[in-house]
Amino acid sequence: MSRKVTHKVQLEFAIKEIRNLKSKIRNQKMEVHHHPHVEKKNFKEYFLEFLMIFLAVTMGFFAENIREHFSDKSKEKEYLSSMINELKYDTTKYDETLKKIFYIRPMLDSLYKNVQNASHFNFVLLGKWNTPINETRLSYLPTMPTIQQLTSSGNLRLIESKAVLNKILQYQGFIQGNMKSETESINAATEKIYNYEDDLCNESVFNDQTDNNMQDKAAQFSMENGAVYDMRIMVKDSINLNRFANSFTNYKSRNWGYYTIINEAKQMAIGLIEEINKEYSLE
Repeated sequence: MSRKVTHKVQLEFAIKEIRNLKSKIRNQKMEVHHHPHVEKKNFKEYFLEFLMIFLAVTMGFFAENIREHFSDKSKEKEYLSSMINELKYDTTKYDETLKKIFYIRPMLDSLYKNVQNASHFNFVLLGKWNTPINETRLSYLPTMPTIQQLTSSGNLRLIESKAVLNKILQYQGFIQGNMKSETESINAATEKIYNYEDDLCNESVFNDQTDNNMQDKAAQFSMENGAVYDMRIMVKDSINLNRFANSFTNYKSRNWGYYTIINEAKQMAIGLIEEINKEYSLE
């Protein structure tokens, strides 16, 4: 067979293969673009599908709201239960403070006379009156952790009872306002006495007794269990003695103002506890 005939056969075979390939591609395209016959839905079927989707979304929304409501109610009761415990602690501390005010009041009168008539007492500040004043801490200012947490987190919205919410805000405002101011005043009056003692007295005996008290187990748990200590007054001029004596009177007068503030805070705390129990029956 000649070379020309061979080429002709090969060419015819190639053309045939190309045609077969084109035919296959055309058939594949027809299969890809072929759409199965789908029966059209009527309006009622579309409406029912929409209604089912709408009801599912709505029910999910209500279910989530109900879940959040019960979660909020649970948090509300947790906050209020914690608040009651803190308020009870506050009232206990208020009672302790009121007792301390009455405990030291007569001693302040005695110290005033002690310094005003220093020569009669051989220029000695007597420890039986002065030591309790030094060792008794009057000031108490509630930290209100639960109320502070409710406020800072924005969860005051959880308190549904308007009466309870109002009392919470009133108590918080009173503590952070009037009571904080009076507490600072009491602390300042106390520091004034300490400063006069530092400036006008010999505190060597005080220093020795402080060391002894630190080694005394009873005094380690309560400063009121420590030993008393006298202080020698190092000045004799009437002006300094008068200023020193007046510091005790000033402290006593501020104690009276503090007494009224403590009583008011105590009544507010008790009223808030009663209102919470009235609205929520937590006890």
